[in-house]
Amino acid sequence: MVLKILKIPRSTYYYRKNYRVNEKQVSEGRPAPGYSINEDGKKIADEQIKEFLLELISGECHSYGYRKLTVILRRQYKLIINKKKVYRLCKELDILTSSKKEKSFTS
Repeated sequence: MVLKILKIPRSTYYYRKNYRVNEKQVSEGRPAPGYSINEDGKKIADEQIKEFLLELISGECHSYGYRKLTVILRRQYKLIINKKKVYRLCKELDILTSSKKEKSFTS
C-alpha cells in the first residue's frame, strides 16, 4: 500500500531491502620473505641489504635512484634482487629522492 502511494515499484523496494555492502577485504599479496639470494645460493637478510644500500649512498652513489642501486647490488654484491624490493627497502630507509627535474625556460 505504501509503495503504491509513493509510486515505487515493488521490485525496486525488495531489490534494495536485502542489499548490504560488504567491506572490501584487500589482500596485500604475499608477505616479503625477509631475505634475498646471491648467485652462490646463500640467503642474505634484508637488514644486510639495507646496510649495503646505506654504504652505497654514503659514497659516490648518493644521488642514485632505486633502479641504479638495483644494478649496483646485482653487479657488486652478486645479489639476485628485484627493483621493487630495492624500492621497498629504500622507502623503509627513507633514502628515496624526488624524481622532479628542473624546467628549462627558453625565450
